[in-house]
Amino acid sequence: MFQLTLWPSIGVGLVLLIGAVLLAVWWRQQTFRWWVVVAAALVAAPALSWWSGQVFVVADYRAGCDSLCPGYRGAPFPIYEGQTAGGDFLPAGFLLNTLLQIGLLLSWAALIRAVVHRLGSKSRSAWLVQGLVGVGLFVLPIALSPLVLPPPDAHVRGDPNRIAINARREVYLYDDLVDLPVLRVALNDVRPRPDGQPGMRVCLRIYTYFYLPAGWLYLDMTPEGVHSNNGGVLPLSQSCWQN
Repeated sequence: MFQLTLWPSIGVGLVLLIGAVLLAVWWRQQTFRWWVVVAAALVAAPALSWWSGQVFVVADYRAGCDSLCPGYRGAPFPIYEGQTAGGDFLPAGFLLNTLLQIGLLLSWAALIRAVVHRLGSKSRSAWLVQGLVGVGLFVLPIALSPLVLPPPDAHVRGDPNRIAINARREVYLYDDLVDLPVLRVALNDVRPRPDGQPGMRVCLRIYTYFYLPAGWLYLDMTPEGVHSNNGGVLPLSQSCWQN
């Protein structure tokens, strides 16, 4: 997750805008249907930026903060910030995410076009092969992207960070409690155990295919913060600190 001030935001925005324009020019040189690809990217990019603000949520957290640290929503640039990560709307973050998505969509579409044309030209069923390969190249990388690109999470330091790292190592002990495959977890917070026992509870947000959130995974750590002696899964409608 990137947090930029005014001037760096302007610089990054200009770079992304220039890149998107150059990609649009490239598409115009490749096919007379270039405007369809560009128009699709222009429509899909704001939708993906908005979608990131719904899926990637880091609620206000306490770990490593003197007071309550403000959470945020959206990735890779936050588009909301504040109380429970749904406070102030950040237009600059939304615009940067949109420009980045336009560039990624046009670039990925160019790669798909190159692969599809190369494979399809060698088959008698060219259209069928092109369609299957095109859909596969579009859907599979998005579905499996949590394995490669981690979602945003709380930025903690010091001892809470050590405890959170140790908790991540033991996610495998409880991931079979989740109905869907656990592709990635993101840190929500580290707080004292709500059952009154010594030690800390680590709360992780679960992501499955397509970065879809699948609930909370909590691990109750020993007083040393090295291993967990209890854990479980909760739906997103509940809180890790209420049980």
